[in-house]
Amino acid sequence: MMKKTLINLLVLSLLSAPVASVSARVSLQNQGQDHSLDNDADVSGMAMDDEYASEDEQPEALIGLGGGALVGALVGGPVGAIIGAFTGTLIGKSVSDTDTLHVQQRQISLQESQLSELSVKQQAAEKRASEYAKAQQELDELLSAQRQLLSELALGLNVQFRTGSSEVESHFLPQLDDVAEVMNLSPELNLELKGYADRRGDVSYNQALSEQRLLEVRGYLMKQGVAAERMTTQAFGALSPLKAEQDRESDVFDRRVTLTLQPHSTLMATRTTQ
Repeated sequence: MMKKTLINLLVLSLLSAPVASVSARVSLQNQGQDHSLDNDADVSGMAMDDEYASEDEQPEALIGLGGGALVGALVGGPVGAIIGAFTGTLIGKSVSDTDTLHVQQRQISLQESQLSELSVKQQAAEKRASEYAKAQQELDELLSAQRQLLSELALGLNVQFRTGSSEVESHFLPQLDDVAEVMNLSPELNLELKGYADRRGDVSYNQALSEQRLLEVRGYLMKQGVAAERMTTQAFGALSPLKAEQDRESDVFDRRVTLTLQPHSTLMATRTTQ
């Protein structure tokens, strides 16, 4: 707006310059006529020639001044516009670059935050994997021990008794605890118990004694958490000795309760047969 106003003022000054020159010429001519009355004709002619010469040069000077100003304004206007446009472009580009930089900084900050979260998650996953591997190792060791125990118990565990007694001796209790632990860890297994007595004494007494021995062993296992329905019992009295000939050594092994671990299907087949 200021540039436009300046150009308008310069154009007006340029247009007004010839008018002022003509007015000045008329005024000088009038003055020349007055002076011609007082002075001689030669002096008047010389004065008039000087004035005309001055008048001829003055418009040129004014026109030169106004034209130069106008040309300067006209030239300065586009140059100023170009400079302004260039400056505006630089400023706009600077603002745009600043905005882009801020956006990039926010993106970098977001990516750093995401990387930090991923790092925390990765560390947690590695910790869980380590804990899982440790637990798996412990489980493998437990299963190995269990298989070894099962292989031992599958051959049959014997609990021996004193003559005429159904009390479980203390040194057999840890073995019964192992049986109970295996039963609790392996719900697919069942337990078969068989009771015996030696051949000394009355047959009915020996039968009752073998049954009482079964009840003692079965009752202890139930206290250790083994369900009663997972155990079967069968008493034989003195009818199933280990050896045909009787002696003190064979009598010791005949006073017993045998425990045998069996899969559920095998036990059901045994019950059906019986």
